[in-house]
Amino acid sequence: MILHRLLVAAGSAVVAFGVVAVAIIELLGPQADVGAGIVGVGAGALAGILAFVAVALLVEELQGPVRWAIDAVGALGLTLVFVGAFVYVDVVSLETTTALAVGGLAAIVAFAVGWLNGRRRDDQPTA
Repeated sequence: MILHRLLVAAGSAVVAFGVVAVAIIELLGPQADVGAGIVGVGAGALAGILAFVAVALLVEELQGPVRWAIDAVGALGLTLVFVGAFVYVDVVSLETTTALAVGGLAAIVAFAVGWLNGRRRDDQPTA
Protein backbone atom coordinates (compact mmCIF):
# COMPACT_ATOMS: atom_id res chain seq x y z
CA MET A 1 0.00 0.00 0.00
CA ILE A 2 2.95 2.34 0.46
CA LEU A 3 3.73 2.08 -3.26
CA HIS A 4 0.10 2.90 -4.09
CA ARG A 5 0.18 5.84 -1.70
CA LEU A 6 3.38 7.26 -3.25
CA LEU A 7 2.35 6.72 -6.87
CA VAL A 8 -1.07 8.32 -6.44
CA ALA A 9 0.48 11.21 -4.51
CA ALA A 10 3.13 11.76 -7.20
CA GLY A 11 0.53 11.71 -9.98
CA SER A 12 -1.73 14.08 -8.08
CA ALA A 13 1.20 16.43 -7.50
CA VAL A 14 1.93 16.52 -11.24
CA VAL A 15 -1.68 17.41 -12.01
CA ALA A 16 -1.82 20.06 -9.27
CA PHE A 17 1.43 21.60 -10.49
CA GLY A 18 0.20 21.72 -14.08
CA VAL A 19 -3.24 23.12 -13.34
CA VAL A 20 -2.03 25.86 -11.01
CA ALA A 21 0.98 26.82 -13.12
CA VAL A 22 -0.99 27.03 -16.35
CA ALA A 23 -3.86 28.94 -14.73
CA ILE A 24 -1.56 31.58 -13.24
CA ILE A 25 0.57 31.92 -16.37
CA GLU A 26 -2.53 32.37 -18.52
CA LEU A 27 -4.05 34.80 -16.04
CA LEU A 28 -0.93 36.96 -15.69
CA GLY A 29 0.46 36.41 -19.20
CA PRO A 30 -0.89 39.57 -20.85
CA GLN A 31 0.37 41.81 -18.02
CA ALA A 32 3.80 40.32 -17.26
CA ASP A 33 5.68 38.20 -19.77
CA VAL A 34 8.55 36.74 -17.74
CA GLY A 35 7.07 37.33 -14.29
CA ALA A 36 4.00 35.26 -15.11
CA GLY A 37 6.11 32.20 -15.76
CA ILE A 38 8.15 32.63 -12.60
CA VAL A 39 5.09 33.17 -10.42
CA GLY A 40 3.15 30.39 -12.14
CA VAL A 41 5.88 27.79 -11.78
CA GLY A 42 6.50 28.78 -8.15
CA ALA A 43 2.83 28.59 -7.25
CA GLY A 44 2.47 25.35 -9.19
CA ALA A 45 5.39 23.82 -7.31
CA LEU A 46 3.85 24.82 -4.00
CA ALA A 47 0.49 23.35 -5.06
CA GLY A 48 2.23 20.15 -6.16
CA ILE A 49 4.02 19.78 -2.83
CA LEU A 50 0.81 20.39 -0.90
CA ALA A 51 -1.09 17.91 -3.06
CA PHE A 52 1.63 15.28 -2.63
CA VAL A 53 1.60 15.59 1.15
CA ALA A 54 -2.19 15.67 1.44
CA VAL A 55 -2.76 12.69 -0.85
CA ALA A 56 0.09 10.66 0.66
CA LEU A 57 -1.35 11.14 4.13
CA LEU A 58 -5.03 10.62 3.34
CA VAL A 59 -5.48 8.37 0.29
CA GLU A 60 -5.63 5.08 2.19
CA GLU A 61 -8.39 6.37 4.49
CA LEU A 62 -10.66 7.39 1.61
CA GLN A 63 -13.38 5.09 0.28
CA GLY A 64 -15.83 4.94 -2.56
CA PRO A 65 -16.03 7.49 -5.38
CA VAL A 66 -13.66 9.92 -3.65
CA ARG A 67 -10.93 7.26 -3.55
CA TRP A 68 -11.57 6.30 -7.16
CA ALA A 69 -11.38 9.95 -8.25
CA ILE A 70 -8.07 10.46 -6.42
CA ASP A 71 -6.72 7.29 -8.04
CA ALA A 72 -7.88 8.59 -11.43
CA VAL A 73 -6.12 11.93 -10.91
CA GLY A 74 -2.97 10.07 -9.91
CA ALA A 75 -3.20 7.90 -13.02
CA LEU A 76 -3.65 11.02 -15.17
CA GLY A 77 -0.55 12.65 -13.70
CA LEU A 78 1.65 9.57 -14.02
CA THR A 79 0.46 8.99 -17.59
CA LEU A 80 1.32 12.57 -18.50
CA VAL A 81 4.82 12.07 -17.07
CA PHE A 82 5.35 8.87 -19.07
CA VAL A 83 3.91 10.33 -22.29
CA GLY A 84 6.04 13.44 -21.76
CA ALA A 85 9.13 11.28 -21.35
CA PHE A 86 8.40 9.43 -24.59
CA VAL A 87 7.85 12.68 -26.45
CA TYR A 88 11.01 14.19 -24.93
CA VAL A 89 13.27 11.36 -26.11
CA ASP A 90 11.55 11.52 -29.51
CA VAL A 91 10.10 8.02 -29.49
CA VAL A 92 6.79 9.43 -30.70
CA SER A 93 5.61 12.85 -31.77
CA LEU A 94 2.32 13.82 -30.14
CA GLU A 95 0.34 17.00 -29.90
CA THR A 96 -0.60 18.27 -26.44
CA THR A 97 -4.23 17.39 -27.05
CA THR A 98 -3.34 13.79 -27.85
CA ALA A 99 -1.18 13.51 -24.73
CA LEU A 100 -4.04 14.84 -22.61
CA ALA A 101 -6.45 12.42 -24.28
CA VAL A 102 -4.16 9.48 -23.44
CA GLY A 103 -3.95 10.72 -19.84
CA GLY A 104 -7.72 11.17 -19.70
CA LEU A 105 -8.21 7.63 -20.94
CA ALA A 106 -5.90 6.34 -18.20
CA ALA A 107 -7.88 8.33 -15.62
CA ILE A 108 -11.17 6.89 -16.88
CA VAL A 109 -9.77 3.36 -16.73
CA ALA A 110 -8.45 3.93 -13.18
CA PHE A 111 -11.84 5.23 -12.02
CA ALA A 112 -13.67 2.35 -13.69
CA VAL A 113 -11.37 -0.25 -12.10
CA GLY A 114 -11.98 1.27 -8.67
CA TRP A 115 -15.72 1.32 -9.29
CA LEU A 116 -15.77 -2.32 -10.43
CA ASN A 117 -13.61 -3.35 -7.47
CA GLY A 118 -16.01 -1.56 -5.11
CA ARG A 119 -19.02 -3.24 -6.66
CA ARG A 120 -17.36 -6.64 -6.42
CA ARG A 121 -16.66 -6.08 -2.71
CA ASP A 122 -20.25 -4.94 -2.14
CA ASP A 123 -21.63 -8.09 -3.84
CA GLN A 124 -19.67 -10.47 -1.60
CA PRO A 125 -21.62 -11.80 1.37
CA THR A 126 -20.33 -10.81 4.77
CA ALA A 127 -19.66 -13.53 7.30
